[in-house]
Amino acid sequence: MKIKLFLLAIAATCISSAAFSQSSFGVSPGIGLNTAYYGYRVNDKLMPFVGFQFLNIKVEGVEKGEEFDFNQGQLVSYSRSNEFSGSLYIPNLGLKYFVKEENSIKAYLTLSVSKPFITASITDDGENDEDFEEDVKNLSLLGGEFGFGVEYFFDENFSIGGEFGIRYFHLKYEETRDEQIFVPNSGNGGGTIVDTEIQNDFNFNISPTYSKIALNYYFGGKSE
Repeated sequence: MKIKLFLLAIAATCISSAAFSQSSFGVSPGIGLNTAYYGYRVNDKLMPFVGFQFLNIKVEGVEKGEEFDFNQGQLVSYSRSNEFSGSLYIPNLGLKYFVKEENSIKAYLTLSVSKPFITASITDDGENDEDFEEDVKNLSLLGGEFGFGVEYFFDENFSIGGEFGIRYFHLKYEETRDEQIFVPNSGNGGGTIVDTEIQNDFNFNISPTYSKIALNYYFGGKSE
């Protein structure tokens, strides 16, 4: 196992109804991953939504200098390069439920789940590290959020909100490899080589709290 990658996530269910026709778009800016979502408000209480987050990382390193070449018997110049690149895709589904309304303020509960996907590679002087790519394939990520928030509506369409809640991250790593074990014979020396399978399972869970602000725009209004 060369790397244990983490991740977070988001939430839930999709329902449709003709009683209330209003869609919504919002963004949650932050220091880390920013979130954008699109929701469809099926009545004055319930709004399913879908969201997406994306992260891309690329690190390059080059080492240059001189070293002694025993074949040539002298110092020679050399250059070595390494590169890491990775992408994290986080689609999510969620549900927002408005629990109380007073004047221009609406309080809500939200629940969401996500299934992150990772792609990553390491190259050493142009050659891919196949063991690392196999490690990445053995990773499984899952996440979720449950929170409470309040939105202040400047008018019927635009609001700004604050939210606080708890996140859940689950990382699982599974690896299976074949090995050979020497089993000695009892009494008369010698032994037998036996093929066996070794399985590694690694689970990582973390549940931090979070807080965020959100800018929301609601299209349309109640249908007749």
